[in-house]
Order: sequence, then C-alpha cells, then structure tokens
Amino acid sequence: MAFSSRLIINSMCVVVLSLSFKAVATDDAYLKMLEGEAEEVTLDKSGQLKDSEQAVQNSTEGITKTNWVWEGNLEGDVLPPGLAQNEFATLLKQNFYGSFVFYRRLNSLDQETVYYHYTKASPASLDSVRKDILDHLKR
Repeated sequence: MAFSSRLIINSMCVVVLSLSFKAVATDDAYLKMLEGEAEEVTLDKSGQLKDSEQAVQNSTEGITKTNWVWEGNLEGDVLPPGLAQNEFATLLKQNFYGSFVFYRRLNSLDQETVYYHYTKASPASLDSVRKDILDHLKR
C-alpha cells in the first residue's frame, strides 16, 4: 500500500514537472502579442474603450536611438536622470516594453510633454511616467 501511494505521488510530480516545461514561451511571441493588443486599444476621456479606427496612427521614426544601450542599474522604479528624449524612449523600450508601446502611440507633442515631465521630476518614478502616458492616451 505504501509503495503504491509513493509511486502515484512520484508519477504525479513527474507529470506536473513535465507539463510546466511545455508552458515556456519565447519573448518574441509575447512581445508581438502585447504590441498587437496595444495597437487595438485606445481610451477616450471617459475611460471607455473606443474603436481603433478613431485612434490617430503616429510614426515612430526618430524616437529611438538604436545604437544606445543603458548600462546602468535601475534601482526600484526610478528612471535615471539626464537622458535625451531618444535615450528615454530607448530605455523604455529596452526595460519597460509595455510602457514603450503606449508611449510610441502618442503624437510627437504628447511624447515631448511626457519627456518634459520626466526631466522635471526628481526622482523620475516609473509610475509617474506611466500615469502621464496613460493620461495623454485618454485625451
């Protein structure tokens, strides 16, 4: 009796472990899915969802500096001070991709406003930057 219960428990552990390894997804698939969902969602002033046809599509040219890589340590949810706007966008893209997806959906004036608020904050918390981005999306 004891042998058979151990055998059953061990078998169940092996099955659970083998199933957990199959659940691993690649980062690329997740990022593509996240980006695809974010393109379809916009908020109006009341916080209700509106059709994607009403959203203004903006070009993302010039908002990232592809040869720049942030090599510092991000402490908590505080962004490093003194970044140029293209470095700010690239830092978001490299470390906070979800926030970057929404940031690049802003028009250039709203992107500059979010960046301006980042430069004036001391310290610039990630939460305040995210809130600023969402506030601009709601307009």
